[in-house]
Amino acid sequence: MKISQKEKAKTKENILKAAVDLITEKGFKNASMREMAKNAGVSNPTIYNYFPTKEKLLYAYLEQKHIESAKVLEEIADFHTFTLREQLQTLVETELELYLEDREFVIQISEMAFHSSTVKLESVYETKEKFIAIVTEMLDIAIEAEEIEEPPFKEYLPQAFWDYYIMVVAYWVKDDSEMFENTTQFIDHSMGVIEALLRSSILNKASDLGMFLFKTHLLSSLEKFSTKKSTFTNVKRKLKGLLDG
Repeated sequence: MKISQKEKAKTKENILKAAVDLITEKGFKNASMREMAKNAGVSNPTIYNYFPTKEKLLYAYLEQKHIESAKVLEEIADFHTFTLREQLQTLVETELELYLEDREFVIQISEMAFHSSTVKLESVYETKEKFIAIVTEMLDIAIEAEEIEEPPFKEYLPQAFWDYYIMVVAYWVKDDSEMFENTTQFIDHSMGVIEALLRSSILNKASDLGMFLFKTHLLSSLEKFSTKKSTFTNVKRKLKGLLDG
């Protein structure tokens, strides 16, 4: 009997929920795939078909939260009227809200990513595709609407915002203030800086400065090196000629 995509998605969701609960209770090392399968109501071979390793479960959880965040944003009726800053800030805050019920689990992922070799931070970065796509679309719309000028190196900005997002999550898991007020203020202040940078001409001016330095100094140094190399080659040839003679 063929299993539908909807049924597969439900099975995956059940496995992830069982994994999160078990890892939160017992810790990553002590939580077994066999027990996760039992709690999810699936067979041992089935859980390995979906997730070959426990690490893959962690990465799938993060990817799932990005997908859920996108759905939440889509359901905000007037989201298209938000400024770029409001959209970006809503994205980050939505992700944190989705993490909240699994906070202890997310803390474990964070600690393993930053302080152990069990979970590789670069593998966590591989879960960013959906997040990057959301940010890219927001930037494109803001530029098209002339809310901001097209910044230099635009293609690298979504990645830079992902790095910022990782920093926010790292701050949040350590935040013990009431209702995570410190994280709220951190996001608000840092997003203010990001907005100011995107709305100002500083990025373009910095790019112009970089190009100037590259053209006037680096290229000049390369030309001098090339000249010296050419001179050295000529001297070497002359010496060889004298020795051969």
